[in-house]
Amino acid sequence: MPAPTYIASSLTDLVAIRARDKPNDVAIYTGIDEPGPLLKPLTYSQVQRAVDRLCAHYAGLGLTPPGKDGIPPQQVIAILTSTAVDESLLEIALAKLGLTSLLISVNNSVPAIAHLCKITNSSHLIYGSKFVSEAHEAQNILAEQDIEIEIVPDKRYPIWGPGGVDDVKIDPFTAVLSPQDERDRMCVILHSSGSTGFPKPVYISHFSMIANIAGFVNKAGFSALPVFHGFGHYSVFRCYYAGVPFVLFPAHLPLTSTNICKVINAIPVPCPLCFAVPYVIKLLGETEEGVRALANFESITFAGAAVPDDLGDRLTAAGVNIKAIYGTTETGSLLSSERDFAADKAWNWLRMEGRIADYLVMEDRGSGTYESVVKDGWPAKNQSNRPDGSYATKDLFARHPQRSNWYKYIGRLDDTLVQVLGEKTNPVPIELAIQGNSPYVEQCIVFGAGQPQIGCLLLPSEQAKDLYKDRNAYMEKVWPVVEDANTQAPTHSRILPEMVEILEYGTQIPQATKLSFLRPACYAKFKSIIDAVYDRFENGTSADKLDLSQPELEDFIFNAITHTLGATKAAKLTKTSDLFAFGVDSLQATRIRNVCQKELELNGPTLGQNVVYENPSVEKLAAYITALRSGAGQTKSVEENHAAMWAMVDKWASKFVRREATDSEQIVPPSSPGSQTIVLTGATGSLGAHILYQLVSSPTVDRVICLSRAKSNEDSGTRLQDSLKLRQLRLSEEQWKRIESYAADVNEDRLGLSSAEYEGILSRTTAVIHNAWPVNFNMNLDSYDAHVGGALNLMNLCLRSPKPQLPSFYFSSSIAAVTGSSDPVCNEDFPASAATALPTGYGRSKWVIEKLAERAARATPVHVGILRIGQLVGDTESGVWNETESWPLMFKATETTGALPTFQQNPQWLPVNIAGRAIAEIATHSVPPKAAVYHIVNPNMSGGWDAIIAGLKRAGMTFDVVSRSEWLDRLARSDPDGERNPAIKLLPYYRTRFGKPTESIPMQFRVDTTCSIALSLANSPPISQDLVEKWVQHWREVGFLGRA
Repeated sequence: MPAPTYIASSLTDLVAIRARDKPNDVAIYTGIDEPGPLLKPLTYSQVQRAVDRLCAHYAGLGLTPPGKDGIPPQQVIAILTSTAVDESLLEIALAKLGLTSLLISVNNSVPAIAHLCKITNSSHLIYGSKFVSEAHEAQNILAEQDIEIEIVPDKRYPIWGPGGVDDVKIDPFTAVLSPQDERDRMCVILHSSGSTGFPKPVYISHFSMIANIAGFVNKAGFSALPVFHGFGHYSVFRCYYAGVPFVLFPAHLPLTSTNICKVINAIPVPCPLCFAVPYVIKLLGETEEGVRALANFESITFAGAAVPDDLGDRLTAAGVNIKAIYGTTETGSLLSSERDFAADKAWNWLRMEGRIADYLVMEDRGSGTYESVVKDGWPAKNQSNRPDGSYATKDLFARHPQRSNWYKYIGRLDDTLVQVLGEKTNPVPIELAIQGNSPYVEQCIVFGAGQPQIGCLLLPSEQAKDLYKDRNAYMEKVWPVVEDANTQAPTHSRILPEMVEILEYGTQIPQATKLSFLRPACYAKFKSIIDAVYDRFENGTSADKLDLSQPELEDFIFNAITHTLGATKAAKLTKTSDLFAFGVDSLQATRIRNVCQKELELNGPTLGQNVVYENPSVEKLAAYITALRSGAGQTKSVEENHAAMWAMVDKWASKFVRREATDSEQIVPPSSPGSQTIVLTGATGSLGAHILYQLVSSPTVDRVICLSRAKSNEDSGTRLQDSLKLRQLRLSEEQWKRIESYAADVNEDRLGLSSAEYEGILSRTTAVIHNAWPVNFNMNLDSYDAHVGGALNLMNLCLRSPKPQLPSFYFSSSIAAVTGSSDPVCNEDFPASAATALPTGYGRSKWVIEKLAERAARATPVHVGILRIGQLVGDTESGVWNETESWPLMFKATETTGALPTFQQNPQWLPVNIAGRAIAEIATHSVPPKAAVYHIVNPNMSGGWDAIIAGLKRAGMTFDVVSRSEWLDRLARSDPDGERNPAIKLLPYYRTRFGKPTESIPMQFRVDTTCSIALSLANSPPISQDLVEKWVQHWREVGFLGRA
């Protein structure tokens, strides 16, 4: 058989070829935790530049050893980082430096990490920010064995935006080795799950890597797999080899059904293929939205474990095309259930067809089972374990009764337990550690195949023949050795106390020899007991259920999380901590969910599998469970939503600080110029930056205290500087001296500040501008509850003031709080009905704060002002307008559609700097009213859509002016590349907003009261051609628009 040929000889060669031949084609779509599109593109040339940047960094650290004739000796660099596109970029960079990457699973214990570094002779361990302690502990373990390894923090440069690959100069980096020199060198080392104790390294040469990823179909693919996982690792590079985009689930998002669907829906290009493990398929298969998402793919390819037959059959019946892949890290992909999906529904039968039939042997292991053995010569095989060069996999299959070349995977020849998440647990070391270190245990049998959680059966020893009858007393004796075993096991292989079942003393264990039991026979004999353990763990019994109050529920959940994580790791956990950011993984989330399901009275409903990540804090999970057991977890009617809005107002209005008004609290003008101290939230956003700039430019303001979510006060100050720089706002040294910046959490009662900080702010504040608010149109009202509490905390800051004149409270609301109304005109007053809010969590939450503020003005001495903000546009000085908003994206789309739609209405758009100045004028007004609503919209509507069109054309943009329907058609037919044509990703939004046959008449906002106080708003110019030109000039300067 002729040897196959490939387009590249090595990974480095492949990356260079793609960057040369397809530089501007998208290689990868993924995302990071920052505002903007959920998925961002990375082209082949951008990958190359990102890699070159990393090469320069790590070369500067001296990672590459000197070599003879320019060829360095082979050297291994271990990598322990959070899985993301950065890990793939690092792997490529190390390959380009002539080095070999050891990709370590983050689930490994510290001893296993040290073992892998030792056995692979790794010279360095590059670690991520979440694994600092693990890296140092592994280094210490190796030092005790007189093995030196240098630990190096990983370097993660920005990929997009400021400081990204297109924003800075990156010099090309010459590969250390030629493709031919690299061909047979080790490219990457993956590892097994540790089926004989510690994980075993699996060495993959550059040629084996290329052979494994070649021959893949030319179709884009999506994956939510970690890149250190064999299947996930190859998925990235299979698409790379084929020259088609690969979509990688953003690492910062919790792996929930909702988030997976959200990412799938955000994919900007046709993506026929999905790569998954059974856990992801199970998550999506639990919801109608998830099943629809799966069915929309051309095929769902899974590997790593078996999908339960009943789940696969149900999904297949629903139109999901499931394809099983079987392979090993040592041999690459071997078999699949590729077929005619329309005619063949046998999704779980693997077919031995094509070239693999000449290299794969199924050896009879008795009882109708066969072990797969890969013969020497298979190109992707990178290891052998037999003298003839073949590799025996120890994987067992059943043969189809009618089709001799069809096989179904049924398990392992050895004792490895393959769990539902695709992880593997070797039970033997755990069993030996427990029964070998406790005099109270005669036999330990670990179980958990096909389950998310490992458990064990304990047979009491003679010494415990009476003790075991008291479960608590027996567990007190044996639990310490179970904990010791847990410390040596990966996170997915650890045992919880609830998963320990104590057998009757004297129970007969099927055994082969002394201290050796027959595992399949044991599992068969104790099946009912094991099933009962899982049923009890996941559901409990009604007699065991706890009916807890809200505070008790929060304490219960907090303790369950602490117990799952361990006391040390959970030391800094609070009830408001974001669990995903805190480091809770999917396995731990499953355990927390199961404890809640088992122990808590839910009045019937069952908790979803991803309930923890969908409610990722103690407070949120407790609130969700409270709502669920009261029947509020279902979809609410309009009336129920409106009732929930009023209930949220009532809830937080009951928490106002009690303070009686006195004669000394009459409103009087400030005693002297420059005597005002303003607390400002949201100063790092566009509007907030302009508010800050105007406040420190005001002679009546002495101090602006900025509160922001940041790691530290220093970080808070740095973020302010970056924000002002981005908006081209320059402060003098004297103005900077008037700013104080604190890392704060306004959702906490004392704003997350120290007592000294809080009291210092309390004593000086004369006004509060609450300008920070989550903008997420997918969040429901309940998700804003804590943020409503944050607004209350700032109102209470005003009420606690020792000043005779209380600070006024101002809130940056939105026209979304009232544009649900059918009234054509909106007056400057508080809404009367909940129906006025747009039916989104965002609009409703703004309405809730408006009513809460109104309630505060009536029930307490505090003065309140609602700043109801409309559409803001680029400022009148520099024209800076956020390019990710829908209107700028529409303007950019002229480059691909050659058109803009026409509108009859004149918009009340307002430049952001005028909005900032108007708000500063309102907040520093000497005699504020007790309660007022201010409309921050442009009162001058003489500049209509025609002026915008004319300004764009005068700036050099060329396009046709067409009807809204024709523009939507042109956009639909335009460039599908989301990098070149980002508006294409908003096509559904544009269709919803502009697709109606008749143009809706926008609500008009009265501004009489606002303009009487904010003269800058009263004198606001219309949207003019000059202003539009400034927008275009700015967008060209930052590269958003092409040159004229």
